[in-house]
Amino acid sequence: MAPPPAPPPPQPEWAELPVDAILAVFERLGAAEVLMGAGVVCRTWLRVATREPRLWRRVDLTGSFDPTVDMEAMARAAVDRADGRLEHFAADSFVTDALLSYIAKRTTCMKSLRLLDCMEIADKGLVAVGKTSPCLEELELTTCSIDILLKVVGQAFPNLKCLWLNNRWFDIQLDEFRDNFHALGIACSMPKLRHLQLFANRLRNNALAAILDNCLHLESLDLRQCFNVYVDAELQAKCVRLKDVRFPNDSTKDYEYETYIETPSLHHSLGIPFGHRVTRVWSYNG
Repeated sequence: MAPPPAPPPPQPEWAELPVDAILAVFERLGAAEVLMGAGVVCRTWLRVATREPRLWRRVDLTGSFDPTVDMEAMARAAVDRADGRLEHFAADSFVTDALLSYIAKRTTCMKSLRLLDCMEIADKGLVAVGKTSPCLEELELTTCSIDILLKVVGQAFPNLKCLWLNNRWFDIQLDEFRDNFHALGIACSMPKLRHLQLFANRLRNNALAAILDNCLHLESLDLRQCFNVYVDAELQAKCVRLKDVRFPNDSTKDYEYETYIETPSLHHSLGIPFGHRVTRVWSYNG
């Protein structure tokens, strides 16, 4: 006779896990997963998810967008659970100035802020964060609104050390003032910068020189796809003191985000007005 089947393994006692183990699980899942279900596995998990502020010191909601979910309400819930201890916040397209002001009112210890594809923000929301968390050292604005005044932002974050100001290259003709607008704002208001990434920025050599002359603590500079910059002997001489420099035509293979170059002919061929974002484009890989 065949031996009887082995009994099924005992089910894990999820409610009996120590708090540190539950926190480790939650940290691997991420803020969105905890808010949308993992935190209600049982009463113990719910208690940890709602009453352990250390779980919410870092909130990353990038890549979590769901059109059926009120993402801004979810972000506010995460901020509330941090109980004034939020240090790192990252999110994408749903962020507004109102949400940034909400964050500013509920924490004073922000160290980094990372925003992607946020077209509904201006300097108002960023300044609000700066007023309550002046020690913030890292700021990322990737493909965000072009209406942000970097001079005002720099004044709001006097201790800013790392700035990622990334865009996608638009092959259009602008005047020198508009090309240099953001770069000159950086040059006059962010003297403590150590790391600066200006991916696909339209700045020209004179504005770049102003950054190098005024940001004397700068250690690394990323200028990939900044095609208005001409790498001549003068620029190379100014960059000698830096530890790491990426020039406009350097490879983008290790760049974190999708890269493409938009041209009027591309938009015409797709039947899309130039300046409107497109999804199928030519990737530039350096």
